Amino acid sequence: MARLLCVWEQGGQLGHLNRLKRPIELALQMGHEVFLAARELRNVKAVMGDLPITILQSPFKQNLDNAGADQYLSYTHMLTRQCFSDADELDALTRAWRSLFDLVQPQAVLFDHSPTALVAALSYRFKKMVIGYGFEIPPAATGPDMPFGRFPTTPDTQQVQSALLKDDSALLGCINQVLMRQSAAPLGRLTDIYAQVDHTLCLTWPALDPFGPRADLQYLGSQSLEGGQVPQWPPGVGPKVFGYLQAFPSLPQLLQDLQSAGVRALLCVRDAPDQWVQSQPIGPVRLTNALVDMRCVASEADWAISHGNHTTVATLARAGLPQLLIPRHQEQLFLSLRLVRRGSAAMVFQDQTGFSSAIAALRDQPVLATQARLLQTELAPIDPQHGISMIMDVLYKALN
Repeated sequence: MARLLCVWEQGGQLGHLNRLKRPIELALQMGHEVFLAARELRNVKAVMGDLPITILQSPFKQNLDNAGADQYLSYTHMLTRQCFSDADELDALTRAWRSLFDLVQPQAVLFDHSPTALVAALSYRFKKMVIGYGFEIPPAATGPDMPFGRFPTTPDTQQVQSALLKDDSALLGCINQVLMRQSAAPLGRLTDIYAQVDHTLCLTWPALDPFGPRADLQYLGSQSLEGGQVPQWPPGVGPKVFGYLQAFPSLPQLLQDLQSAGVRALLCVRDAPDQWVQSQPIGPVRLTNALVDMRCVASEADWAISHGNHTTVATLARAGLPQLLIPRHQEQLFLSLRLVRRGSAAMVFQDQTGFSSAIAALRDQPVLATQARLLQTELAPIDPQHGISMIMDVLYKALN
C-alpha cells in the first residue's frame, strides 16, 4: 500500500473537488492510502462523501488584492498576484508545503492548480502528476524568447512580449532567491516548474482547451457532474432553457428578460438564499438552489446558460446544445471565447443592462444549434470512460 497526496491550492467552488474525486476513488480501489490537502474544506464532505481519506488544509496566499482581468496577461501575472508576491511570502508558503510533504511522506502527489506546491516539490523525488481542464496546465514555451503562459486574450505584439519577458525574469529571480535560501537547485526558466511532472492528466478535449489544441498533450475528456434532482421544467410549450449560475450583478435583469422571452427556464442558482428562491413569482422561469441532474438536463433542454465553467460547458457541448455564456472569471472567459469562435455559443457580460438580444439569438438563430451539433461530433471520439482507464494506468505507474 502506497500513499497518494492530492493537493488543491488555487481556484474555488466544486470543480476542483469533483475533478479529484475519481482519481481518489480509483486509488482507494487499488488499496492505497489517500490524503487530500484542499484549499476550501467546506464542500469536501458534500463531494467526497464518506470516502476514507485524511483531510488537510492547503497552504495558500491569503488577503489577495483584487485586480481586474486586464491586469492578468500571462501565467506569470497570475502567479505573482494570486500565489506569491515576494520572496519572503514564497519562502513561507513553500516551507509550509514542504512540511506537509514531510508529514505525509507520499509516494506520489497529484497537483490540482497548485503552482506554489509545485515550486516546493522541486527537490522531492516522489512521483508528480498534474490534473486540469487545460487552463491549469500552462502551455510549454515554444522558444527561449517566448513568455511563460501568455493568455489567449493577451495582444501578441512585440511590445507586450518584451514586457512579459521582463516580468518572467523578475518572477524567476524571486523563485530562485527562495530556492537558494532553502539550499535547492535554481530554475533555468519558469517552465521548469511544470517540466518536473511525470504525468499530465488533461481532462478536456482539444476543442475546449482554453489555450487551443496542443500536440504535446493527451486529452482524456471529462466526466459529467453526477447526482442531483430530476429537472422540473415550468409548464408550457416554449423551448426548455436550463441555467447553472451564481448570483451576479445583472441576474435580476436576466430573470426579467427570460420571463418575457417565450421560453420555459429552469435556473439553478447554487448560492441563492432559500427565501429569495421561494419568493420568486410562479411563471415561465423556475428557480432552485439544489443540484439538478446534468445528464437529464443535457437530454431534455433546448439550450443552456452558464458562467462558462468547464464541466457544465463540456456536458452540454457533448449533448450538442447551444449555450449562452456569462463568464465571471478569466478562465471562464477563455473557454467561452473558444465556443463563440466556433459559432456554438453566444457570450454576454455579467454587468450588462439587458439580455434580450442574446436570448433571441439562442431562441431564433438555427446556426448556433447547427454549430453546436458539429462541435458535439468533434468531441465524440474522445470517450471520458477511456480517460478513466488512462487515469488508472497513471496511478498504477505512480504508486507501484
